[in-house]
Amino acid sequence: MTSHSTTAWGNPSRHYTEQWSAAQRPPSPKGLTPTERRWQELLEQASPGVRDTVERTYKQWNGILRDYMRTETALRLTVGDEAQAVPVRVVAGMPKPFADVIAQFEGLEWLLLNRARVEDAQRGSQFLREHHAGLHRVLPPQVSVADLTQIAAVESTASALLTLLDKSDAVTRITSINEDVLGAYFFRIPEIRLYWLVIGIIASALDVSPEALTIVVLTHELAHAYTHLGRDIDNEQWETEAFARSDLSIVEGLAQFYTKVICLRLEPRMPAAFRAYATLLERQSGPYRAHLDWVGDEERGGEIVRVAMIECRSQQMTESAKFGQAIDRHRKQVKGREKPVKTQTKGPAKSGETSGSA
Repeated sequence: MTSHSTTAWGNPSRHYTEQWSAAQRPPSPKGLTPTERRWQELLEQASPGVRDTVERTYKQWNGILRDYMRTETALRLTVGDEAQAVPVRVVAGMPKPFADVIAQFEGLEWLLLNRARVEDAQRGSQFLREHHAGLHRVLPPQVSVADLTQIAAVESTASALLTLLDKSDAVTRITSINEDVLGAYFFRIPEIRLYWLVIGIIASALDVSPEALTIVVLTHELAHAYTHLGRDIDNEQWETEAFARSDLSIVEGLAQFYTKVICLRLEPRMPAAFRAYATLLERQSGPYRAHLDWVGDEERGGEIVRVAMIECRSQQMTESAKFGQAIDRHRKQVKGREKPVKTQTKGPAKSGETSGSA
């Protein structure tokens, strides 16, 4: 059995190292846990139909996102008559790392799922307080208008609830789990699972649409599948055990990089996707932010990262420091191939030359 460091993406302790597919796994005799059932009921009250939204979004965007992934990575799951299937399944429940953290917020479920409404109440009561003098002029006499004390009490209550939620640090603690919990790529099967309940909870907590967050999660997990199993121009893949031994910062960094690139490409069609990616990224840490140090927006980042990724796969590179060196090396090579900007030659052109020649 090959050993894996604690920072390895495929460390056996991570829930997505399971080797049972969602279809083959024996069902739990107990079904959903009490915590999962409670969150599911409260989520349905706060955001009805989330499961259907996740299902519909996956079916609508799966093919489109795979097309983008092939273009950006130059990797293929299908080469000639050979095809590598990576099915996507929308599943119920919560992965254990998420369930362990969310259990700590018992009693705050309704508040976490309805933060946006509480913020609206705070802003609305502040607006009414500021314009209280004009209420009697526009409303008919039979309408009972709240006095300033009553309005201030609503504003104060909303503010206190938001302070309580911020002190719990629930969203940051959830999004700081350094393991894919909204969805996951089970690389030993292989298959992708989208946890619709978790997507719904986080979408509510971040005030982004479940549809947009589903696109972000699906893109991220497809990036794992393509960088692992996609075949390059030499028909090579990332050897599975080398992939599993690689640092989180490499594997998650690549997935985050391609998620960002593809969400940017989707902006004309689905601008909410990049907003969801950026909002989630603000709360994430560690390996989920590794890609931010790789290339700048003004660089040919796609080319630099793609070549470094191919080198990483072929050389079975597992250390994030060495991957960073590969990024730097290819950055210099790409810059060295850039054509110099032509400048206008001063003075009259010499015989046999044209002005501005280089």
